[in-house]
Amino acid sequence: MKFALCGAGRVGTSLASSLEKKDWEFFGYYSKSYPKFVEKDKRLQSLKELEVKDFITFLALPDKEIENFSKRLPPSLIIGHTSGSLDYKAIKAPEPKGRFSIHPLRSIPKFGMDISGGYWGIEGDEVGIKVAEKTVEALNGKALYIDSKMKSLYHMASVMSTNLINCLLFLSDELFKKCGITCDIAPYVGGEALQFIKKLGYFDSLTGPIERGDYNTLEKDLKSLEENASALIPLVTKLLEVNLDIAKKKGLKKENVDRIYSIISNYS
Repeated sequence: MKFALCGAGRVGTSLASSLEKKDWEFFGYYSKSYPKFVEKDKRLQSLKELEVKDFITFLALPDKEIENFSKRLPPSLIIGHTSGSLDYKAIKAPEPKGRFSIHPLRSIPKFGMDISGGYWGIEGDEVGIKVAEKTVEALNGKALYIDSKMKSLYHMASVMSTNLINCLLFLSDELFKKCGITCDIAPYVGGEALQFIKKLGYFDSLTGPIERGDYNTLEKDLKSLEENASALIPLVTKLLEVNLDIAKKKGLKKENVDRIYSIISNYS
């Protein structure tokens, strides 16, 4: 299978590198800028070079650029974008043979990463969805079929399971630092917790003061947080409400649920 990429950022270079490793033939990038490792013969000078080409054109561009950029593409192309938030109809190219979106459900913090495997959110028209399926299959991934109307909600779920975990662990390390622990331990602790969730599920992996009904410890912890990092109280109390809901579903006694909810409410 042949393909080209518009956009040579982290997602674009990672997708190109991963597909090349699966013996897909790469025609080249069209991009505003290029990382140094992209060879000159892989840098397209004009979108006209995509004309009458029997291959897939991927758009790995910022969401705000996809619609206007796609209008500049030659007609009769099969085009897919990598946005997690936009659906395939954001592609406004003239007379496309097929349109689709294909979103790698993972963090991609570096250029040229191997992003084969894992989960990929896909949707598209009749022709496009088949191309998306072939792409995921080539990458040894698992396709998640998304209702086009729910792309934004899907993307928020993606943000919560990647970017916001990053933020939560960052804030955790900030609290550890206030305790004199400066070795960035939160990713280690959080990583272990995620492994237990994968093995045991959300309910059986849940531990901590709320799960065991230890409301005295919870109250002491919240008081210390208020004294040392009060700005985090709104965020933490919202998360503790979710924690309590999971513990309740796991079987926490009603008297403990009521007592813990009262404590959380006092800080909300």
